[in-house]
Amino acid sequence: MVASTGACGPALGKGEPSPSAPQSQATSTAAAEVPGQVAIFTPSDGITLSQHTPINKWAALVPEIKAALTKEHLSGKRIDTYTSGNLEDQSKELQDYVVNRLSERKAGKTSAPTTLVVAPMTSPDSITRQYGDYISKSLDADAKDKARTRLVSSLRLATGAGMHVVLLANQVPGIQPDLFVQLSDARAIGQMQADKLASKLELNKASKDNPCRIEILLPNRPADASSDESSDDTDTEAGQAERDKQEEQNSFPAQAFAGIWQVLGPYFKDGRAISPSGLLKADSTEQDWQAVAFDPGKDASAAGKELATRLAMNDGSKTHTEVDGILAMNDFIVSGVVSELGDLGYRGSSADVNPEISISGIVGSMAGRKDLHRQRVPKPAQSPTTQNQTGSQANPSQQAPGKTQGSTHPDDRAAWPIISGYGAYVDNIPQIVDGRQWMTGLEDRLGLAADIAKACVGLNSQGKVPAMDTIQTVNQDGKQLRRLSRPLVAVSASNLKAALIDTDYIKPADAGL
Repeated sequence: MVASTGACGPALGKGEPSPSAPQSQATSTAAAEVPGQVAIFTPSDGITLSQHTPINKWAALVPEIKAALTKEHLSGKRIDTYTSGNLEDQSKELQDYVVNRLSERKAGKTSAPTTLVVAPMTSPDSITRQYGDYISKSLDADAKDKARTRLVSSLRLATGAGMHVVLLANQVPGIQPDLFVQLSDARAIGQMQADKLASKLELNKASKDNPCRIEILLPNRPADASSDESSDDTDTEAGQAERDKQEEQNSFPAQAFAGIWQVLGPYFKDGRAISPSGLLKADSTEQDWQAVAFDPGKDASAAGKELATRLAMNDGSKTHTEVDGILAMNDFIVSGVVSELGDLGYRGSSADVNPEISISGIVGSMAGRKDLHRQRVPKPAQSPTTQNQTGSQANPSQQAPGKTQGSTHPDDRAAWPIISGYGAYVDNIPQIVDGRQWMTGLEDRLGLAADIAKACVGLNSQGKVPAMDTIQTVNQDGKQLRRLSRPLVAVSASNLKAALIDTDYIKPADAGL
């Protein structure tokens, strides 16, 4: 790749965002307790036998919300939590709670205001589970009629009696909550990784003559036979086909690719980015997401096999297929990618693409011994393709992107690419420390917990959600909806300590420190 200096080999900008500090809170420890009760209903995480799962779990968020509520001076005795393994159980628990509260009011035992925080139970497929517990999913898609009806009627009974409702992640048809908390969104996850990758590789400095080579791995659940269930006699084959097409375009992989292509599409269109496998072209659109979709199977080896197929060596020269960045979507896929790259003989780390941060500097920073000092990135090394037959440089100013000066790789095309994921899998964190994985991402749990707590206290004490920068009023189906959201947290070696260790999301030992 003959290039303008710096393309595909920049420094990390100003560091990725770390979890936001909670909203300002009362500092007086002697402040009076706020009135009201809060009941939290979330799905259960199920049994996790390994660390190979995202850290965005309900079991982690619930205690953070409770802690934030106590900081807002709501007594722990006034906070109830319920977890359920299915919508049937969740709807029953919610119904029982609401009925009991109304019975207590009628009997004069309590008159305290109540806020219900509900994360409606859904059944995510194997693909969405790879991103964590907070992925939004339509309740209509998998809820049994009886359980769904009970959930809706319980919430209507609650709101009709003056209780407040905060919905997390998933909305409920027919229910207008006081606040909707938007959690992980497929489009946002894809867009975040594409944004960071574009910045890291400095795609704006690439050119058609010196493109960056980017591969996108999009995990997709294979077509489910259950989706082909026969419809009623009035249904037409064409109508069913149209509905299937619409469902595909609204699927998690399709929406994730739409977010990716919003950022990377223009670079592919003008030739500044290309796909080593050739699966994406200049005329590709966000509708072409299936071109890079694959079945990840039940273990990470499927991702490795997919990558090996895409990066097949040239049979004649046995040289590696050059790749500057791999957008792997989540840490489950990343683990297979990292393993396969090693088996294919790629060498180095993301620190080579961003050489102002050494591995020792990364470890020292995360151990708290020193901060990372940013310097200009050295110019990339000469690409073998720009040398003449005698080995002399054809043009000293033309350098291959992504390679540092003094590269000792026998095949300079074998340099390790940057790899992005999502989920902050605990057993992947050491790979970020040693530079095999460049970045991951997660929800700003502490910031969300603080905002949710502040909203609940405001609803109970003032009857309305207090003004916050993280809350917007949006129009939805002709109604005004108050929506709370926070940007996803991008984590790389430069901010791993602040984002994950200082927040107690993980322990230093989890990062191998």
